[in-house]
Amino acid sequence: MKKSLPKSDGSSFLLCEDVREEVNNKLSIIGVFPNDEIVLQKDILIPSLMAVLFARGGEGSCETRISFTDPKGQTVIESPKQRVVLEKNKSYLAAVRVLAPHLMVGQYTIKFFFNDAPIQRSFEVKTT
Repeated sequence: MKKSLPKSDGSSFLLCEDVREEVNNKLSIIGVFPNDEIVLQKDILIPSLMAVLFARGGEGSCETRISFTDPKGQTVIESPKQRVVLEKNKSYLAAVRVLAPHLMVGQYTIKFFFNDAPIQRSFEVKTT
């Protein structure tokens, strides 16, 4: 089997409140934020936040992990490595749940690793 890793170009990133797996290999994506900004408003709580990457372009077996860094540069989430098999012409869903009530203002960075090759995305948290 040919081996290749997903590429940053062609992969899609989104922020939402939840992703659920449904029957027939479908996903329900709940509460999508329209861009890579989250605006915190007084007395309005964001119950949950998921950073989602639909990685495209890979084929074969690889190890994946996710690293999530806060605006202070501290890694607050480091997922354990998982071995996955990427299939040609199919997307691979990588997601991390963030404790939304603990978000602070600033820029967050998420790295989705495939055999230690990162696909990096970021988003900004602001206040009104």
